Amino acid sequence: MVEGPGNKLKGEKMKGKIIGQTVKSISGNAIDNRPKRDLDKPTPYHNMIENKITDVKTLGKELFMFLSSGECLRVHFLMAGFVRYNGASEDPDESAKKKLPENPRLQLNLTKDVVSLYQCSVEMRDGTETLVRWEKNIDLDICWKHFNHERATKEIMDPRNSERLICDVILDQEILPGVGNIIKNEALFDAGINPLTKVKDLTQSHVTKLVKMNRDFSMIFYDCRKTGKPLYKYYKIYRFSKCKQCEGRVTKCKPGEYERGTYFCEKCQDNSLKTGPCKNSLIGWATGVASSTWKCEACTFENKPGSVSCFACGSSKAKRKSTESPGTSQAKVAKLGSNVALSAKKTASENVLSERKNDNVAVKKGQEEMCKGHKKACVIKTVSKAGENKGRLFYSCPLTRGKSCDHFSWADLSHPKCKHNCVTLKREVYKQNQNNGRSFYICPKMPKAKQCDFF
Repeated sequence: MVEGPGNKLKGEKMKGKIIGQTVKSISGNAIDNRPKRDLDKPTPYHNMIENKITDVKTLGKELFMFLSSGECLRVHFLMAGFVRYNGASEDPDESAKKKLPENPRLQLNLTKDVVSLYQCSVEMRDGTETLVRWEKNIDLDICWKHFNHERATKEIMDPRNSERLICDVILDQEILPGVGNIIKNEALFDAGINPLTKVKDLTQSHVTKLVKMNRDFSMIFYDCRKTGKPLYKYYKIYRFSKCKQCEGRVTKCKPGEYERGTYFCEKCQDNSLKTGPCKNSLIGWATGVASSTWKCEACTFENKPGSVSCFACGSSKAKRKSTESPGTSQAKVAKLGSNVALSAKKTASENVLSERKNDNVAVKKGQEEMCKGHKKACVIKTVSKAGENKGRLFYSCPLTRGKSCDHFSWADLSHPKCKHNCVTLKREVYKQNQNNGRSFYICPKMPKAKQCDFF
């Protein structure tokens, strides 16, 4: 899912590139994929033609393109949406594959540029109503420069949420726009809060800390997406099987309203307000070394001692109060960069690479697969494209998009074969029972009705 930080970057780039241009023509799947009887009829998107783009705004995971006609185009980038300008591949959310993507969902031919929106949902809305909604909720946007910490805390603790699980409430885009599943899991771990806790069982201190952890990790997320740094090096719980703090077993489940993958350590996330990351963590390293961060009065963000302005909202350090907030925050760590001890970096990175599974950072144990272009240890990825190989694991170059070589080899050839003589898919138990977290193999055939009973 393209979370708030990634969407914010898309909006910033789009705003600086296309405002003031006029839509000359449109095309894409949103126009072409209609019943034949409707192909000669105009769509709502045709109302954009000959109208000028007056503004671009973002709210959480939504992007709004305002037009001089009074309408606006609402874009949601779903799981892996991205934007191309004039056909160039520049979006960090675009796959590293060298193949050209499928037809865009919607393509706008403007006065100077061509904007292509891929793998997203689009919808025309009333511009005035959208702007009112934006103004009402923007200070709850987890990436907004004037994020309202106090209001976010009150929204979470509202009586209407008392019976909801906290992991569902912080994913609610009407409460904390921009928070996605990665941010949710990392923030809950950093706050030491069990995600299966109901809001009514948390104090204001719990919620205040949790809101701050969501904000801080979102700033790390934003910084990594903007600079191209790997985000996974800051993961401490997301998709891990073993806790980085206590080395205990991580519980994996899909609870609540949204049934999103949730990962937590029962020992470290005990709601005591005393737990939090320290072992093999850059947060822990910074906590033990630095204690002179300063808190921005405008957005409550904690900044590095040497920063003259707030990283989140740009407010001047001179405007802050004389008393400094003790401790540090995750955003501080995100900007430490080369100042962090090399040993701490190496330890955290090695632990991440050895534990991650079925994601972009899992390395084959025992004998490493090396990419042919750089002779670096490969990462394991999962085939997401629909087809007979969907769900299979493969080795790929570990470097970021644009720098990676075209290395490819299957990483699941050691898996047993099912009764169809096909390589099986590896899965994990997410039910909360004695088998939680265990791996198993299943038939890869789709749909499920075609699968054999291999287990």
